[in-house]
Amino acid sequence: MARKSSPTKRATLEDVARAAGVGPMTVSRTINGHPYVAEETAQNVRAAIRRLGYRPNHAARMLTGQLSRSIGLIVPDIADTFFSVVSHAVQETARESGYLVWLAASDEDPTIEAAQVEMMTHHPVDGILLVPADSRNSYLKTLASGTTPIVTIDRPIEIATTDSVGVENRRGARLAVEHLIQHGYQKITCIAANSHLLTIKERIAGYKESMRRAKLSCPKELRLSSHSSVKSALSELFGSRNRPDALFTANNASTIWVIETLQELNIEMGKDVALVGFDDVAFYTLITPPVTAIRQPATELGSMAARLLLQRIKGEFKASSVRTVLPVTLTIRESCGCKKRDDPFFEAE
Repeated sequence: MARKSSPTKRATLEDVARAAGVGPMTVSRTINGHPYVAEETAQNVRAAIRRLGYRPNHAARMLTGQLSRSIGLIVPDIADTFFSVVSHAVQETARESGYLVWLAASDEDPTIEAAQVEMMTHHPVDGILLVPADSRNSYLKTLASGTTPIVTIDRPIEIATTDSVGVENRRGARLAVEHLIQHGYQKITCIAANSHLLTIKERIAGYKESMRRAKLSCPKELRLSSHSSVKSALSELFGSRNRPDALFTANNASTIWVIETLQELNIEMGKDVALVGFDDVAFYTLITPPVTAIRQPATELGSMAARLLLQRIKGEFKASSVRTVLPVTLTIRESCGCKKRDDPFFEAE
């Protein structure tokens, strides 16, 4: 009878010390960035850590008071307005608790992100806030099963379970599309960038639900791959027999690209075509006409995610995992066809 294979034993600090030919104290000092470890020794220790897949035991560090009082935050793009607001809220919340935030941008590249996570866990930080570039990347399974607390922001991991904080993506899309339908628009096209992301898939699903509920034909959504592809795509769309009378743009990038391209094509937003975007940006009030958009609570996302991570780090939260979903709101301006003062749909901000 075949013997059952025993589970793989987790590498210990002593295992790393033996593999590197040093004492356990030297391994500990290397992990914690102690200045008096020779660089060659530190390189040998780090190589042994990678080879053995060693992860510092978070619970043990907490009991012995060895927490670094720092957390990691990895976002796709620091320059993106949404993520910059989230990052600011994380930093403020962490600072109030005496924690430092190590901020990194993955540039929507899972390979870069995995390397950043590796560096942060070996630094080590006490926990990581993550906006995954690819929620189905295989490395996330290993990350989720490790000892470093993880909280995802905006985009939950699809192949593993961790704490997460997000928003009502599907409902937000329905709010946007139903507002356009109330105006009497019938040819409403959904335009999206990064359509592989779960959040965008949810918004596309909400768009389709609203169109079906109104018994309107649902044209295939326009999925943008880059800024350079927008002009040709919109030229073809508005030159077709099924020219839309309204657009729902499913994320920040697609909204901004579409607005710029409509101007280049001399298509007047709010007059020739209505538009409602998902995610509100401060400068939308400066555009003519001002942009109607679904507003995400970016500040609350960042602060709530940081508070949840700090609770995990301090051992104050015992539930296996928590998924928090925050509400979104429709901010009505004029790109959807509403007019100030004389339109019943218009709401003051």
